[in-house]
Amino acid sequence: MAGPWPGRLFLAAFLFGSASAGLAYTDEPAQLWDTVGQAGFRLTEIEFGGQYKTSLSAVVAAVGLGPGMTLLGLDVDEARQKLEALPWVRKATVRKALPGKLIVSLEEAEAFARWNDGFGERLIASDGAVLSDGVPAEYRGLPLVAGGGANDAVSGIRLVLAAHPNVDQRTLAAVRVNDRRWDLKLDNGATVHLPAGAEDAALLRLTQLHERGSLMDLAGSAIDLRLPDRTSVRLKPAEEAAPRILASVRAAPADPLAAAIAEASAAFDDPLARAIREARIP
Repeated sequence: MAGPWPGRLFLAAFLFGSASAGLAYTDEPAQLWDTVGQAGFRLTEIEFGGQYKTSLSAVVAAVGLGPGMTLLGLDVDEARQKLEALPWVRKATVRKALPGKLIVSLEEAEAFARWNDGFGERLIASDGAVLSDGVPAEYRGLPLVAGGGANDAVSGIRLVLAAHPNVDQRTLAAVRVNDRRWDLKLDNGATVHLPAGAEDAALLRLTQLHERGSLMDLAGSAIDLRLPDRTSVRLKPAEEAAPRILASVRAAPADPLAAAIAEASAAFDDPLARAIREARIP
């Protein structure tokens, strides 16, 4: 029962000190805040900081700002929680500067990768949070992951690939399989099957094998590194491995994944869409 008293004492002191302004006691909170607002505590100014990708309209809607709003009636903790629920916002600070100013500071997430779950391509942060349901042109160069659960595991595979730049630069997309392990789709249509939890060792082996025999240059092949003591390679028949320039490829594909495949792999007969479908099989 002791908790509410500080707030009550503050309000009582305020009302007492504002007696000359004609304030009176009321059981109606809305009427009280209206009276307080008339005494000079209405919201008249908002100062924003750190807001780049989050629209001002989204901030205003989240906090519930509106004409005639009284600052003393604003719950800053509730406002902060609503702001941090917005897609780009990682941390928010809401502070009152009485009598009529509200200060809102945001810390926004950074776009980390593109994610396709088989239903569309989205922009995600390093923790997998979806930042937008589309990918603006400025972010088309970000790495691509695909498959269910790939967004939640994106930071791990990106960390591993960054340690193997010769593989990373050849990787068109990393596809999450059964939300357990990864397949890499290379720029020549080849697929690299990685083991769960041992990706770094597998990519080191792939690098060594490539240095000895240009393994990653085998277009359309399937390179299986899932077993620690052996590597198996399944080759495509020559007539299937040869690139075919189709009319549908010359035209700009409407689907972003098809566009990426057309640009990077010259229309090999192993589309990433097929890999995504396989990754979604339970």
